[in-house]
Amino acid sequence: MKASIKEIREKLQELGLDGWLLYVFRDTNPVADSMLGLQGLRSRRCFYWIPVKGEPVRLQHRIEPHTLAGLPGEDRSYLSYTSLREELAAMLAGAGRVAMEYSPMAEIPTVSWVDGGTIDLIRSLRVEVCSSAELVQYFEATLDDEQMEGHLRAAVQLRDIAAGAFARAGEHLASGQALKEYDLQQWILQEFDRRGLQTDHPPIVAQGPHAGDPHYEPSPEHSALLEKDQLLLIDLWAREKADHAVYADETWMGWTGPGPVPEVIQTRWEITRDAREAALALVVEGLQAGRRVEGREVDRAARDLIDKAGYGEAFIHRTGHSMHTVDHANGANMDDLESRETRPLIPRTLFSIEPGIYLPEMGFRSEIDVLVDAEGQAVVAEGTRQFDLIRCL
Repeated sequence: MKASIKEIREKLQELGLDGWLLYVFRDTNPVADSMLGLQGLRSRRCFYWIPVKGEPVRLQHRIEPHTLAGLPGEDRSYLSYTSLREELAAMLAGAGRVAMEYSPMAEIPTVSWVDGGTIDLIRSLRVEVCSSAELVQYFEATLDDEQMEGHLRAAVQLRDIAAGAFARAGEHLASGQALKEYDLQQWILQEFDRRGLQTDHPPIVAQGPHAGDPHYEPSPEHSALLEKDQLLLIDLWAREKADHAVYADETWMGWTGPGPVPEVIQTRWEITRDAREAALALVVEGLQAGRRVEGREVDRAARDLIDKAGYGEAFIHRTGHSMHTVDHANGANMDDLESRETRPLIPRTLFSIEPGIYLPEMGFRSEIDVLVDAEGQAVVAEGTRQFDLIRCL
């Protein structure tokens, strides 16, 4: 198991929950699989019940009695769907508020894994089904000391690689040597490997109109030749090559010169940058004051500034995402657009702040990572907050 029963019970008590019911069926609930350390065949429904008081229970089908083997607690089995309901009723007797991987109105889809029919079944037993969202964040998205230190190291590495990429673009432009977006992307990947970093997907290198697509992917067949006097966006994410290392994820922007930056481009860049800073300020000040800061508030701080500048319709994604050993993790996202993120920022978690403005002719994004340290304060890796467009020439 990822956590001890004692740790889980302490968190259940803190949240006023009577237990956590982890539902397993095939590959439908990655949270349960991760928490319980499950692998292999899971073709029949099973449940693992962790009550705030009392012994845990393993409820499994008789044809697969070993799915939850090794987990602490009492063994129970069922055969028919009627006996499943009877065993669930006996197991949950006396429980009032039970956590499951469910989100009311699907507001937080990253924790909504249990199907509606199973939720109906548990509710039919006169049990209130509550979201396990805060449990998931606490047990699936928090970092240990080495992970936090590794993130900060990786973030500084990304900063330096991004600077090198803009310098490389400038050298090719100055010498007249052809360089495509894809070529620069491949150079960044080589730098990752040279510096002991790994990634799940190649970085984004996007010039001009391509930067207007938040998920643009340069390829050998579809890649622009870098030109002078163009906006250039580089989004890169990676983690150290070590077990349980966590990601850093940054977006940097430059101007390929040598001409002056047009006023409209400078203005849009400053709006994007200032939106990032507004979101960061809300996080820093809120955590320093010891108040609950929810992900949706952080999103609104950035989004309100962009709205007031007249570009609200061009900010088409959430402000930031949770990060862990995967780049998009199970903690609180900075989101009041795609979802309604009501979870608070908690110590030892990591997330991005990355507002953007996306137009057909060009796009802007400025991305930093924010680590909430063990003391509950916001930390941003040294030198990773970009304030001015990088001049390539």
